[in-house]
Amino acid sequence: MDIQTPSLLDDTDQRVFVGALAGTIKGGLPELRLDSCNGMHKFFWISKGNGRCMINGITRTFGPNTVIFIPHDVPHQLELSRVVFGTIAAVDPKSNTVLPNRTVFQPILNLMDQKQISHRFDRLASEFNSADLGRNLAVEYLVGLLSVNVARMAQKLQKSDKVNASQRLMEGFVNLLEKDFRSARTLAQYAKDLGVTPTHLTRVCQQVNGKSASRLIQERVLSEARMMLVNTDHKILEISNQLGFSSPAYFTRLFSSKLGQTPKEFRQAQHKR
Repeated sequence: MDIQTPSLLDDTDQRVFVGALAGTIKGGLPELRLDSCNGMHKFFWISKGNGRCMINGITRTFGPNTVIFIPHDVPHQLELSRVVFGTIAAVDPKSNTVLPNRTVFQPILNLMDQKQISHRFDRLASEFNSADLGRNLAVEYLVGLLSVNVARMAQKLQKSDKVNASQRLMEGFVNLLEKDFRSARTLAQYAKDLGVTPTHLTRVCQQVNGKSASRLIQERVLSEARMMLVNTDHKILEISNQLGFSSPAYFTRLFSSKLGQTPKEFRQAQHKR
């Protein structure tokens, strides 16, 4: 008869999720999505490669050795080049860990600072992937140390950016979009709520992000569709209805034209990976 030794430590629930950026691109946990307000605070560390990051409607480019923190309620979207290495850590707001109180987007130029941040993320990933006693507690403590490092570097290096009218409009637009993208609202309806014309909204979107307002709406909907196809067993009809499409046929046509696969083909391909 086996006698179990009582645990020396009461661990907490899992409230932090960690993954490699390269793996996340190919499809991972919903908690590790590169876009949307999915209820999680997120740290990103880009150690190699480059891309674009839209946070609260403002798009900026980034290269290697960039650390990003995005609070749980801030709309965002990362577009990564094909060869990207790094780490994403998603933190449930229920965690007691103290995190930065605003967005951080910080290229790390100093070699010693780069090594320090990289070490923090490596330790975090190593602990997350272990099965040791107190693993969840240790991961949360390590996130806290990471937060302190990121905040110190941001405080030292970050300049105060003034927000102009175009940026305020974009912030309002992406927050509305995040709230209502499932409702099949038109560009004209978004523009009306924001107190501008569709032409002006499109011009500002193009100027700030290099994309039209219609394209941003479309990308947000299709991103959600991809997530649902990979991470749920909902039928195509159910996904189409939940995303506000007038018919499954229209959903399939749009999805196919933008991604080169039907929703069914996309789901099958992802499940084979």
